[in-house]
Amino acid sequence: MLKPVADELSKNHEVIWFMRDKDVALQIADENGLTYTLVSAASKGLIGNAMEFAANIFRCAFFTFKYDIDIWVTKYGSANIAAKIFGRKSIAFNDDDADVVPLIASTSYPFADSVLVPDVTRMGRFENKARRYPGSHELFYLHPNRFSPNPDIYELLGIPEDQRFCLIRLSALTAHHDIGIKGIGNEFVREIVKVCGEDVRVFISSEAPIDKEFEVFRLCIPVSRIFDALYYAEFLVADSQTMTSEAGTIGTASFRISDFVGKISYIAELEKYGLSFGYKPGESENALSQIKVAVAAPDYKQASRERLEDFLDVKCDPVPWFAQQITR
Repeated sequence: MLKPVADELSKNHEVIWFMRDKDVALQIADENGLTYTLVSAASKGLIGNAMEFAANIFRCAFFTFKYDIDIWVTKYGSANIAAKIFGRKSIAFNDDDADVVPLIASTSYPFADSVLVPDVTRMGRFENKARRYPGSHELFYLHPNRFSPNPDIYELLGIPEDQRFCLIRLSALTAHHDIGIKGIGNEFVREIVKVCGEDVRVFISSEAPIDKEFEVFRLCIPVSRIFDALYYAEFLVADSQTMTSEAGTIGTASFRISDFVGKISYIAELEKYGLSFGYKPGESENALSQIKVAVAAPDYKQASRERLEDFLDVKCDPVPWFAQQITR
């Protein structure tokens, strides 16, 4: 998300990257050629995260003086707190509603000078900190001004270009806000494979280990090529909020099965334009019936692309605006 902003800022400012080793963040940074300073490795559990958070306040304070940082741009509260203590500016950002990620909101927003958020994001008691734009995080890197799909993804997938395929994305659901949240189970994956049959090839991307029976469907491509696969896929089935939004942003309809359905504003916006369809875990039969429609309709993909045009007509390219907010 922030790389296009950094490229814009680098024309007149020095940009320094700091990273936490979390999920595939470092892999993505390496594949994008970023030079960064590692702050910490993400801990597990509330106690582990709290200890890491406290230690990182001191680390960020050290970096503030070592590099003479004027502005921190982050939604990680340790840096916002360090900036506040030492009289430096900090700008937070997020696309999740404040009531969905209360820990991030309460440890970051009070200490930031402002919080940059999409126009649909609920900010609750932090509304006075909000600066809004008509867009989403995914448009920073998937807006047509920057993203051009590469059809050689078919070669990486090992399939011919006329082969229809879909993606299944399974989240680990280990974040603090994922506690008690359910998503896609193995039985539902089996049903999807059965529904797709010979018509639509299935690929599975998963944060968590997958059962041996599904190994034959594992998506084996570099992380940086996932958007090419998403673009050409007929549809996405996921319990991931981010990948659901990424798919919709490039015109690939998604079927999301998650307890978060109905709770996240930026995905509700995609649903309004028919770019995503949400189902609670107990509504799998309804989801399967709609997936059957997608498999049976040879023009399903084209219809999704047309709905994307309606979405983009009312959204902005957020990169110039975001960069301006940082430097104003």
